[in-house]
Amino acid sequence: MRLNRSMATWVGMAICAWCPFVNAQPVSTETTMARQVLVIPESIRREHEAIHSALIDATKVPGRVGAAARALAEVLHPHFVREEEIALPPLGLIAPLAAGQSLSDAVLAQAETMTSALKAELPKMLGEHVQIRAAVAALRQAAELEGASAQEELADELALHARTEEEVLYPAAILVGDVIRARRQGP
Repeated sequence: MRLNRSMATWVGMAICAWCPFVNAQPVSTETTMARQVLVIPESIRREHEAIHSALIDATKVPGRVGAAARALAEVLHPHFVREEEIALPPLGLIAPLAAGQSLSDAVLAQAETMTSALKAELPKMLGEHVQIRAAVAALRQAAELEGASAQEELADELALHARTEEEVLYPAAILVGDVIRARRQGP
């Protein structure tokens, strides 16, 4: 499929908008093909780590807050694992693609495979977000009732994180695959 002009414009804007936020080590043309790998952008990886760490801490809180955090962790963990397998690594190619860097065929093929899987699994992942949102709301309510401000803040951060994935990260990852396929097809 070739990108039409408006889609190409949107892809360009999305790529440009993300470039300043990508802190992952870029895949450079100087890197040997054997060493080129897809890397989750550091900013996103760190955000996931911070959420995971805060959630682990919340699971240790006694009472309703801890119980709600444990319920949230149950639905969130497998979702995070799958995101880190198929949705987030392609985002590491945004900066190299925007810079016009050469990427190995292996890396491009890997990204295409991941983004195709993401496209296919997107309805399921968005369905998981419904479950996650409900668990986040339960955590927020328990935290509010018990005056646990750190866990209230965690719930708010998780709600925003899910929206960011839906509105920006998942579409951007899919566009990475679309850009790669369009460039491989040529002009």
